[in-house]
Amino acid sequence: MRHCGICKTEVKQACQYECLYQEGKMMKLKFTTGVATAALTIAACFVTPASAGGLFDRSGARADRSDYVPYMRDVSTGAGPCYFRADVGYSVSRDPKIKWPVNSLAHTYTDTNGNGSYDNGEPITATVTTFVGDAVSDTDMGNSWFGEAGFGCGSGSAGFRAELMFGVHGSRNITGQPADFSVTYDNGGGVTNTVAPADDPLHTSLRTYTAMLNIYKDLGNYGRITPYVGFGLGVAYHRLDEVYFTGNPLLTNKIAGNNDLAFAWSLMAGVGYQVSERAILDFGYRFIDMGSIESGRVDSGGFVNPAVAIDDIRAHEFKIGLRYHFGGSAPASYK
Repeated sequence: MRHCGICKTEVKQACQYECLYQEGKMMKLKFTTGVATAALTIAACFVTPASAGGLFDRSGARADRSDYVPYMRDVSTGAGPCYFRADVGYSVSRDPKIKWPVNSLAHTYTDTNGNGSYDNGEPITATVTTFVGDAVSDTDMGNSWFGEAGFGCGSGSAGFRAELMFGVHGSRNITGQPADFSVTYDNGGGVTNTVAPADDPLHTSLRTYTAMLNIYKDLGNYGRITPYVGFGLGVAYHRLDEVYFTGNPLLTNKIAGNNDLAFAWSLMAGVGYQVSERAILDFGYRFIDMGSIESGRVDSGGFVNPAVAIDDIRAHEFKIGLRYHFGGSAPASYK
């Protein structure tokens, strides 16, 4: 005898066949129920509350989907990699190198008045020129405010950024002391008169416009702070005012100024402070070399003079600015 799989009692042959039949029906029912449960579970994974609510109304009938609004996925990446930038700062000028050739003059004249001294209008019969030097000492360039504006883009995780910036530096006064020179007048009879100014300061002023391509490397994020280093290459457009002298009564004419382009380069370092998702405050230092400029040669009296050459126009600059990022993707909807 075997035990019945349903009633668990010993049964005869006839009962055994009946119990086997009933046991088979129960196994079929359990299998069918399991398949249905699995199908419902899989279907639930693909039906969102929004889509389910839009398919049927409360009575169970299929709803009108003409006013259906798709669920919006928030896949926005926030601020884009490109930005506008504006800075203001203070430029501390270094003393430039200035050259202006100076010659001493020895005139021989005819003393028509017979008074033993040169008078204007007396004929000069010969002139000897002696070069003294071209170095201008005690040079000084004033400081100024400056401003810049432009735009840039970053490379993302690599940490590199490139900017194109346009700037203007305010007028800076320039002074220096040319080499002393003398002017002598000899009447040919051994009587010599000398005019030797002890002080002959040079004066002018300079305004500069710049266009710079800057490359930066961000050095990692530390909370809201990102330090960086960089360098820049570009051009400087100089506007040099008239050059005049205040110590020599013989140099009353003003030498013409000049406008000219020069090569410029710079080195930068600073930190950016994240104010919001799109805005970054920038605190920076820059060393900039804006090249050189020469004056004109003709003075206000129509005479031709050596040009005044101003070289090594350099400055240490401290600035604060704002970088504002634009772009970034908008939210997308589920289909």
